[in-house]
Amino acid sequence: MSSRTKALLAIIVGSMLWATAGTAKILLQTFDPFTAAFFRFAVASVVILPFFLKERRQQKLSLLPLVPLALLSTGNVTFFYWGLRTTTANATAIIYTIVPLVVALVAPKLIKEQVTPKKLVGIMLGLVGALFIAILPAVEHGQHFSGDLGGNLLVLVAVLCWSGYTIGSRHMLSSKRTTPVAMTAVSIFVSTVIFAIFSASRWQPTYVASLTVTNIVIIIQLGVFVTVATYLLLQWAIKHSSATTAALNQYLQPVFAVVFNF
Repeated sequence: MSSRTKALLAIIVGSMLWATAGTAKILLQTFDPFTAAFFRFAVASVVILPFFLKERRQQKLSLLPLVPLALLSTGNVTFFYWGLRTTTANATAIIYTIVPLVVALVAPKLIKEQVTPKKLVGIMLGLVGALFIAILPAVEHGQHFSGDLGGNLLVLVAVLCWSGYTIGSRHMLSSKRTTPVAMTAVSIFVSTVIFAIFSASRWQPTYVASLTVTNIVIIIQLGVFVTVATYLLLQWAIKHSSATTAALNQYLQPVFAVVFNF
């Protein structure tokens, strides 16, 4: 099996896992966005730390250049959570389908990644197909999918942050200045620290009692499967394909997201 085929499989599996991120909406009924994000990334930090330390013993790479990219990843999660508080999970999945188009238009200018006209047409067709798949079931079931305007705009900012993170990751990985594990770990660690700082001022005594079995399970699910697993799969796909190809996972997510969210 070629590396490209493995990358495509990574994109598919990552899309399935990422599509379950809508469960965060349950946490946002109890916790503020920063606290919910802190719980998620704190769990992810614990899980990724042993792999990061093992890799650091094997090779020494500079981590400082990864911090700006990690901040884009943090921005993605922050605006995603803010938007999800008022918009719908289905609307969020739909908005994220523009990521491949943004990456395809910007990557050639920033990192000289080649995107042929044929590939661009394919991306446009994929965008139409993804939107159709995401919207049609909601229409047929009488579900509200358009969401709130303010929430949708916040999700759009999250999309721009994520597009920048994807393009920047490709540049760092292709130049061999980082690895998928290092890029994932630094992104998670930076997010954990930032969310810990912001959540400290918003902490409420009732949050302890709100850590029910259901919420704990969701926090673990978000930390392990929606964060560590998906970030690693994405970085691996970016390394062995391209930023544009890896971004195509956004076309698969609505298919899985609509099913999970219903």
